[in-house]
Amino acid sequence: MMTLSPDLVRKIEEYCDSQHDSWLKLGEKLVRTFGYDRKTRRISTQVRNLQQTVVSATKFSDIEDFVKNQMGRESQGNWGKVGDDVLEHLRKLRKASEELDPDPARQFAIRLRLAWAWVRAVVSQYLYEIAQQQM
Repeated sequence: MMTLSPDLVRKIEEYCDSQHDSWLKLGEKLVRTFGYDRKTRRISTQVRNLQQTVVSATKFSDIEDFVKNQMGRESQGNWGKVGDDVLEHLRKLRKASEELDPDPARQFAIRLRLAWAWVRAVVSQYLYEIAQQQM
């Protein structure tokens, strides 16, 4: 992965902080959409698959393609309810990378870094909401 300047890392972190509340709202929507299996005490495999796709992606489009693939498989199902919102978040991350740095090579690194922060916030909120419901 490309090394980013401390100034650019600071700008990325500021962007993440500014978007954090909207990311949490998506996590809450994932709970409402995918839920939680109380009998087996298991979280949604769809949420875990999203998380795994983001952290293992070698390019940002892998993440977008995963979401579109899931939406195509079950257009009337849960991904049909939440997929457009997830894609909109990803579009915003792509746009932010372009605004943060004009260099395409750095944009690539920025997009992945933004996606990692995004999925951590979304999944953390998903898990937190589930824990709150169990208390």
